[in-house]
Amino acid sequence: MKCRNMISLFMVFVLFFGGLDFRVGAASVSDRLDFREGDYLVNILKDGDGKERIFPFTPGNPITADNTELRLFINAREIQPAEYVVDYRNYTITMRKAPDMGAEISIKYLIRPTFEWEEGVSGVANIGNALAEGDGSTRVFNLTTRYTINSSKNVSLFIDGSKVRSSEFTFNHENQSVTISDKRRAPSAKSKIYFYFPKASIGGIQPSQGEPAPKEPVAVPSHDTAVKQEFQVPSGESYPGTVTLNPDHTFTVNMTAGALGPAYTSYVMIKNANGKLVKRIRVNPNNISTYSLSKLGLQPGGYYFYLKTVNQSGGGAASNPQFIPISNGYPNIQVFIEGKLQTYEQAPVNWNGSVLVPLRAIFESLGAAVEWKSSTQTVTATKEGKTIVLTIGSNIAYVNGSPVTLNAAAQLINGNTMVPVRFVSEALGGVVEWNEAAQSVIVFQNKPVILTSAESEQIPDGEEVQEPSEPSPSSPILQEISKGITDPSDIVFVIDVTGSMGEVIDYVKETVKSFVDSVPSGSNFAIVAYRDINYVDLYNPDLEFYDFTNNKDLLKDQLGYLVASGGEDLEESGLEAINMAVQKLSGSKNSKRIIFITDAPVHDKGTSQGMAGFFLEEVISELKTNQVTLDAIAPKSGPAYEQIIQLVQSNKGTLYDINDVTLMQIY
Repeated sequence: MKCRNMISLFMVFVLFFGGLDFRVGAASVSDRLDFREGDYLVNILKDGDGKERIFPFTPGNPITADNTELRLFINAREIQPAEYVVDYRNYTITMRKAPDMGAEISIKYLIRPTFEWEEGVSGVANIGNALAEGDGSTRVFNLTTRYTINSSKNVSLFIDGSKVRSSEFTFNHENQSVTISDKRRAPSAKSKIYFYFPKASIGGIQPSQGEPAPKEPVAVPSHDTAVKQEFQVPSGESYPGTVTLNPDHTFTVNMTAGALGPAYTSYVMIKNANGKLVKRIRVNPNNISTYSLSKLGLQPGGYYFYLKTVNQSGGGAASNPQFIPISNGYPNIQVFIEGKLQTYEQAPVNWNGSVLVPLRAIFESLGAAVEWKSSTQTVTATKEGKTIVLTIGSNIAYVNGSPVTLNAAAQLINGNTMVPVRFVSEALGGVVEWNEAAQSVIVFQNKPVILTSAESEQIPDGEEVQEPSEPSPSSPILQEISKGITDPSDIVFVIDVTGSMGEVIDYVKETVKSFVDSVPSGSNFAIVAYRDINYVDLYNPDLEFYDFTNNKDLLKDQLGYLVASGGEDLEESGLEAINMAVQKLSGSKNSKRIIFITDAPVHDKGTSQGMAGFFLEEVISELKTNQVTLDAIAPKSGPAYEQIIQLVQSNKGTLYDINDVTLMQIY
């Protein structure tokens, strides 16, 4: 029986016989909801038995063919709609072919307004609720929930994945309404608005209001019950760290001890002007570090930098994104409008302390219509009821007929009419900043919302992370490992997939194809993904095995199914995963290898009684007996190193530093 089912049965036994009380107010654990994955809710069905084709399901929301989009997955692979039929009336799925014995089956359905789910927010068990989508003007949103709520405290609001400051909205639990203050723009049309309230604030379940209720689900424990430590790092302006741009084309990260915590990992995240993640650099809190901009490998342009800390239980916090222009030592003044670097035939010039730019280019980039009269040497620009008039050589300009004294007059330079960028931009409603370190003018008419959510940081499948040049076909680490593989081998990637390992999974996805090509033909590859057997998470298995294949595209697809989540304490179930890999390799006729990838120590039965199934020495003996070589990409210091180096040395393996692992890691 699979680990997921064993945990479910155990917890149901405990629940029914009074060993634990999972009730919150009057809301019982039997009132279980689904969990969120992006803009979908996920519901777990029973495993396949090789015979059954009809599977009942119990969604946490009343769903129909009209109010959502349902998708079916078997072993994390999506099944084409032609292969099954959904009966929404009776909540059953009939498949054309019976799933294999032990196949893991789940459904996803698109989140619609009023749908609810369970989700941990900052390490606290919460109920998530989808409010009505924005329309550009509405500020008051009614909460439609099955629960009565007895408190307005500790609630959270997210708009399009970005957390709203607590000062920018209010929640009235008595009339169950969410109001967005005038400090913030009303959510734009089609904005996704998700509201969260703590399960501890639930006072009961509301009586039905005519909406068809979902069937009563089987009593199982919430996966949030395993969370023991609340995430302590604040987001936004209170985040304990800063990024500073320096005149010598470096930037300095100062992250205080406030970002330190058990199994916390911190990064500098860099997004381009379109909000796409292009770099992620792991940093050490409580240290001041300086990095070279030129070594980032980025083209000159505008980027958004922010600091982020995550823990293995899914908690996360981020600083406010900060716009930083990168010039790579370009000698002339640069101008950025709405985050985009402007290109002018005549470079901007500093005229008595004011930056002048070509008139037509600046006006048009700000959305104004331009008219030039050579007879009077006058330029007139109009936009949305505002008219600006400048005359060459005059330090008096007119805005809607009112005179304004300029610090620098419009000038003819090299045959180009040049105008003061600050005056022009501010007159047309822009906000202008001068960045001394980058010698750049920065203009925003509407500052963009740069998301810091995990979803916004995903790399779309098939896209490379690094820009502007293509990344190397393989990483130096995997290249080094492949050099030591001279015979056809059966290789198992044993990968830690707890919450802090998202970047490493991205790394393996992007480099594994070339690694497969570089090893001798006849080799086969498998994956063991692991978390922590001590962390109860019904929706993400503690151990996952993907069978051997020599198809590199299939292998990459399998890596794409891995989700970095869960974990709790620092140690993870690495010994259990290595033992599983050894057992899978036991019948191999090829040379046998394990590539072990983790950023954490392992639970050792010798030091963690009751938390581990194996002694470190026991697994070392298994590696030796089965002649398995283990290479590791792991920390080269601390308790993880002290354990993993012994595993590596059991059969002439090599340990590589995980701090050098990813395409996004610069230092």
